[in-house]
Amino acid sequence: MKQLFEIETDNSEILDKFRELARKHNASFKEWKLANDENPSPSGDPYFENPNNIKSILEGIKEAKEGKTVKLTKEERKKLLGL
Repeated sequence: MKQLFEIETDNSEILDKFRELARKHNASFKEWKLANDENPSPSGDPYFENPNNIKSILEGIKEAKEGKTVKLTKEERKKLLGL
């Protein structure tokens, strides 16, 4: 029965050792580049790589925590947007 073993690291020495071990034992392996750790999107959406977008999001969070926002119900949003 085949099994999958997953390793997640950014340490190149560790990655090299696992590659070497896999080759030594004729084990197949695949590698994927993961999204930038600073990008909160699981899919690595480039929208979140734009510093202005992140700045806007963080400002919105700050304003919400300070009570400077208005929460609308679903019905209020539909009416406001004319849906």
